[in-house]
Amino acid sequence: MKRRTRARLKVRKAVRRSLGVPRNAWVSVHWDVIAGILGGMFMGMIFPFITRVARNELGATQTMLAILSAAPFLGNLIAPIWAQHMEGKAKMPFVLGSIVPSRLLLVGMIWISTPMPFVLMLSALQLMGAFSSPAYTSLMKDIYPDHARGRLMGYVRVGAQIAAFLAAQAAGRLLDAGYSYRFIFPIAGIIGVFSVIAFAKVRTLPGIQQVSSPQPVRSSPMQAWRESLELLRLPTGYRWFAASVTVYGFGNLMAGPLYALYQVDVVKVTNTDLATLSNVASMASIVGAFVWGRLVDHYGAAKSVLWSIYCIVGVGVCYLFGASMPLLIIASALSGFGFAGVELAYMASILRYAERGKAAQYQALHSLLLGIRGVTAPALGLYLVQYTGYKAIFIGTLILMIAGTFFQRHAVRIELRETEQA
Repeated sequence: MKRRTRARLKVRKAVRRSLGVPRNAWVSVHWDVIAGILGGMFMGMIFPFITRVARNELGATQTMLAILSAAPFLGNLIAPIWAQHMEGKAKMPFVLGSIVPSRLLLVGMIWISTPMPFVLMLSALQLMGAFSSPAYTSLMKDIYPDHARGRLMGYVRVGAQIAAFLAAQAAGRLLDAGYSYRFIFPIAGIIGVFSVIAFAKVRTLPGIQQVSSPQPVRSSPMQAWRESLELLRLPTGYRWFAASVTVYGFGNLMAGPLYALYQVDVVKVTNTDLATLSNVASMASIVGAFVWGRLVDHYGAAKSVLWSIYCIVGVGVCYLFGASMPLLIIASALSGFGFAGVELAYMASILRYAERGKAAQYQALHSLLLGIRGVTAPALGLYLVQYTGYKAIFIGTLILMIAGTFFQRHAVRIELRETEQA
């Protein structure tokens, strides 16, 4: 028994060293990877099929689908209020308190057979899930050391992306074979709950204490939003990062729904083509999750944000000239790879700019800005395309995304200057 235990310890040590995992973060990485794999299974079993089930099987209207697509962004608008209430308190209860109930909702999908309850349940799932973002971001600062955070988060994303891809393939085949969403979605919800239970086992780094404030914070929503926006007045590169995210992000979200319509209306893609594009994006995101984590640690968050935005700009260029399947395949690869970088580099940037104990507030502002553009940009794009056509919208959104890169280049210069002065 002792010999077997020593062998396991040697293997664990060899794996930890080969992956570059600091000793004080090993337990957190272990449980975070397990949580990521289970969370990826949860997402892969549900999100690729929501629109198809709502529209094709239940007959959801355009208004219902609009409610469904707006739900996560509405949750982001509420994030500053949630972040204010968690200030000075342990963050894990806020993650558990928002995600566990939201995923348990899916057990009730067994009894859902009409469109409106289906839409409302999944809207609630996404709305409540968005509440956890500030607390989750704050925890990332507390469980992983600065010099290795990007790489470690990348490992988690690799596991999550692979699990999501495989789960989506399995769930798709089950749905095609006649199994109902009323069977698959509740199972996914239970798996999602287990992912959060695994995440609850991560440990904060030595020397970091989770404190609880004896006095609850009470303020109006307007005050919470105003206090979040006050962060933009601080003399740091965060202002330029936020400007970049807002301008580029507005253009990207404005174009996003139109890309799918363009595939159908102009390129006339088949179901096989759509599967190909989805698989290319998934494979590229898996590679990206591994690559971007190392780029963030080696070159810094600001540069990684800029490079990932360049990838998404490339997607816009492909669609501008892309009335052919080969260009759409390139766009899908750039999209999968680029968005993997956006996810990691955005969080790394927020954690870099935030003072200790303030990560939740910075993430709340990021979520607020995302919520504003997420509620407005897609609707604006869908409205304008009726009068201007696809090409004009693609040119306009491409200009916005390129403008965002100029703001981010300024953030890069500030980060380089601060690094040289340190």
